[in-house]
Amino acid sequence: MQRLFTEHMNTAVAIAGVQAFQQAFKLLWQNVVNVDSAMRELKKVTDETASSYNQFLSDAGERAKTLGTTVSDIVAATADFAKPGYDIEEATSLADAASIYKNVGDDVNSIDEASQSIVSTMKAFNIEAENSMSIIDKFNEVSNRTSIGSAGIGDALQRSAAALAQAGNSLDESIGLIVAGNEVVQDPDVVGNWVCPAA
Repeated sequence: MQRLFTEHMNTAVAIAGVQAFQQAFKLLWQNVVNVDSAMRELKKVTDETASSYNQFLSDAGERAKTLGTTVSDIVAATADFAKPGYDIEEATSLADAASIYKNVGDDVNSIDEASQSIVSTMKAFNIEAENSMSIIDKFNEVSNRTSIGSAGIGDALQRSAAALAQAGNSLDESIGLIVAGNEVVQDPDVVGNWVCPAA
């Protein structure tokens, strides 16, 4: 019995080891595919040399470790910010800001969501790339003090920022209108659609 039990345990451990190796290999393969796909997208929207892209990818690995995110998220966010015309340095800085927003923002589910929220707010209120962290700071500060989360503020602004800015509201005033509306409605998407720009 003891011999059978020992053999069975050894077999079970070996099978578990093989399964863990297979799972790790699948995860590694998926990460390589994700990074490759994100790099192809970045190359479509930027015009850099091969050595610049290699250096960017090397730096992205270090930045991903520092920011607690994945290399594919860093590359994808950089491509997202390069699309509306930011150069590679600005897009890189903005990708770092989006990664921070994804990590600290309440209910921010993806790097794409973080990037879209930041870029739409920047474009509506003419905020320069070097000041992008001020947006995240405002979203985070307000979400810590009110019933609306960071993602809710970002979602509402994606729907209303252009109209609010056109009506002469600052970013702070626009966030205030969204927070006040959300106190009653409790649905940032609805608030973003109905916030009155003339208010």
